[in-house]
Amino acid sequence: MQQKGWTGYFFEDFTLGMKLKGPTPRTMTDGEIALYIALTGDRTPHFCGPRRLIHPLIIFHTVFGQTVRQISLNARANLGYADMRWIAPVFVGDTLSIYMEIIGLKENSSRDSGVVYVKNTAYKQDGTEVMRFTRWVMLRKRTSHPTPFLDQPHLPSLPKIVPPEELALFEETLPTFEQCGGRWAFEDYQIGERIFHYDGMTMNDSDQMTFTRLFQNSAKVHFDRHKMNGTPLLYGGLAISHGYAQAFNGLEMRLGLRALNSGHHTHPTHSGDTLYTFTDVLDKASLPDPSVGALRLRMIVVKNLDPSEFSESGQTFPITQEDPHKPGKTQYPSHIVLDLDYWEILPRQAALIA
Repeated sequence: MQQKGWTGYFFEDFTLGMKLKGPTPRTMTDGEIALYIALTGDRTPHFCGPRRLIHPLIIFHTVFGQTVRQISLNARANLGYADMRWIAPVFVGDTLSIYMEIIGLKENSSRDSGVVYVKNTAYKQDGTEVMRFTRWVMLRKRTSHPTPFLDQPHLPSLPKIVPPEELALFEETLPTFEQCGGRWAFEDYQIGERIFHYDGMTMNDSDQMTFTRLFQNSAKVHFDRHKMNGTPLLYGGLAISHGYAQAFNGLEMRLGLRALNSGHHTHPTHSGDTLYTFTDVLDKASLPDPSVGALRLRMIVVKNLDPSEFSESGQTFPITQEDPHKPGKTQYPSHIVLDLDYWEILPRQAALIA
């Protein structure tokens, strides 16, 4: 009899242009909002109010989870993102689905794995496109036999930045300083400044597994302690959400990220690691809506080392260091686990005063 259990695709199973639909469509409820807050502590007022607006990262995790059964069930690691855009708001009651297309393949020289590049587009029940992004993931191979993508990899051309004029602007209900517990509007942030967020958080098995199951991400590396030699990897999206939740301290007036220019999971995290976050302001942009502006931010998540202590001692916390094996090249230190470049929307002072 045919074995009916699904073991997932391996690197060799993918072809350029291959199109897939992600199971299972998911209807957003108040439960996702409450549990997300419980597991991350995110306090962004825009996503805690009576409009029942779904947090951008809940949208991301929901549709990302739908890609796992088709793409990354046999992943070794999720590596990065590019050209991620939140295009339309999602509310409680909306149902999300995602479609995928393979746009790049590269076999690793070890011949035991390869990198798959996937373009993802998410819709809600009426056909409205709500999100799109590209991600790349390292997958195991079935055998050591080389594929054509060992000698001739196909790497997609990806934009380095989402132009600020292309950011989606929803109908914004601006919060007050009192509601946010903050005092800094768009004009108060300066290009080049660094914001330490201070609020470290230690990861544990129960929270990370609950978070990962909440979004139906069933990748084996997150759950199978036996096959992971006793140390399952924490879902990289958890570092994104914890970093963003911590970043509220110092960005209290934020209205929600609208685009992610690039993102890199640089080193793994495990249960017991403590995460800290800081943010560099890379750029500022005016928008067609005069009540808001966009900040281009670089969010760095660090494990087991509080970066604010460097500032207190007069040192500069390094994001990269020289690669000892490749002269002239740089690498991330082992304590940096996430490097995220994104656009955030903030209200202007005049709109808040009015």
